[in-house]
Amino acid sequence: MLYIGSVGNVTTMKIPRPLLINGILGVVVVGAIIGGYFVLANPFANTSSASASQLTSTVQQGAVSSSITASGSIAAVREVAASFAVSGTIATVNTSLGATVTAGDVLGTLDTTDLDKALARAKTTLSNARSSLSDANSSLADAQSSADSGGSSQQVSSAKQQVTSAQSSVNDAADAVATAQSNRDAATLTAPITGLVVAVSGSVGSTSGSSSASSSSGAGGTSTGATTSTTSSTGFVTIADVSQMTITASVAEADIAAVTIGQAASVTFPALTGVTATAKVTAVSPTATASNSVVTYATTITLDAIPAGLRLGQTADVTITTASSAADALYVPTAAITTATDGTSTVKVVSSAGKTSTVTVTLGVVGDTGTQVTKGLTVGQTVVIGTVAASTGTTGTTRTTGTTGTRGGFGGGGTGTGGAPTGGFPGGGQ
Repeated sequence: MLYIGSVGNVTTMKIPRPLLINGILGVVVVGAIIGGYFVLANPFANTSSASASQLTSTVQQGAVSSSITASGSIAAVREVAASFAVSGTIATVNTSLGATVTAGDVLGTLDTTDLDKALARAKTTLSNARSSLSDANSSLADAQSSADSGGSSQQVSSAKQQVTSAQSSVNDAADAVATAQSNRDAATLTAPITGLVVAVSGSVGSTSGSSSASSSSGAGGTSTGATTSTTSSTGFVTIADVSQMTITASVAEADIAAVTIGQAASVTFPALTGVTATAKVTAVSPTATASNSVVTYATTITLDAIPAGLRLGQTADVTITTASSAADALYVPTAAITTATDGTSTVKVVSSAGKTSTVTVTLGVVGDTGTQVTKGLTVGQTVVIGTVAASTGTTGTTRTTGTTGTRGGFGGGGTGTGGAPTGGFPGGGQ
């Protein structure tokens, strides 16, 4: 209820408390609405604008190359397993693991007691056969002399048969002596090649089985033409030819079509920090190997030179250069090239005046860091490699909360990011 009265010459009006509170709240609500409008709409803020900006590069000059990577382990160019050609008891072992041997060095010997006896028996048999032949020849001479004096020609024929039989015995005995002598000689095993001893499987007193003198395998399991063992897969001594070293790497089926013999490669070794080596592809397996549904081809890479400290079995990472341009080739980032379905390739070129035009180009080697352009561009030209949307920054409005007295109110809308409040409706403090 509204009361109006006068005190002296001044007229007073008394407003009921509930009405006063409601009025104040109404003003606060209106202020909040206005402040919210400025915070959210902010009609004075800068309007964002966006435009497409070109990303450019330049036509460069230099070698362009493409490559693939693979890994493998270091191996000798070939390994030869040397074994005794006869069986017997090992009498001596004349080498050791890790030793370097030269072709012809004695690797070990067998006990020759039985072999010596066999050779002596063969020689005795040969001597007896030769005596029998001599007797047969004497009998033939007597028979021919008798025939000349009117004797029977049948004696001559019989004597000739005896001579033929005696000669055959001599031949057989001579072969037996040669075999016995060969066996006796084989009791001493010599190194078939010069190299590093990587395995010794025999020991003094053990029995050596009979096998051919040696078996050999090259890098990647390729035969190198040495004698191949048919009765023993493990030699008495295995020698690695370390005059050259190789890596057998597994190349993925998606990359193998680009790999050919003679391609250059670079090799790094995780165990040898900072050490690199040049190499060449020397063999590519014609058949694949599948493991966990991954198909690869064994590719042999031979080092041009052996770095100091390199050891057999160490890991090697290989980068094979599958294609390379001339040293003065022109190239651009691959992203600058657009190729149509008909195979036509184009590049957008930006002139010195800033005008962009489309140029048809002829491509060469697609490299790891760029693509060669053999026709259509000149060195130093600016080319477009893409576009990016650029936006103009805006002056944002941040709403902050202020307080006055012990009751909260609506703080003013600050201008700018993190701005301080510039006004508002304070809370009614008591």
